[in-house]
Amino acid sequence: MAFEYMERIVMFKETSEGLTVEMDWLHEAGKEGWELVASIPLIAPNRDGIAYGTVGSHMILKRQKKVL
Repeated sequence: MAFEYMERIVMFKETSEGLTVEMDWLHEAGKEGWELVASIPLIAPNRDGIAYGTVGSHMILKRQKKVL
């Protein structure tokens, strides 16, 4: 079985309700056969180079490769 992969980086937005992110694209990807296989947090450093918080996520998806 062969797979194809897709990557997507999403950045969080600060709102009055807290951190949010637009995820409608993930629902659409699921309808096209993609599944999320990994999510890696993106950590931002402060001026001293020390991590202070998560600012987004690097997401990796896969789906079975279509045979022609």
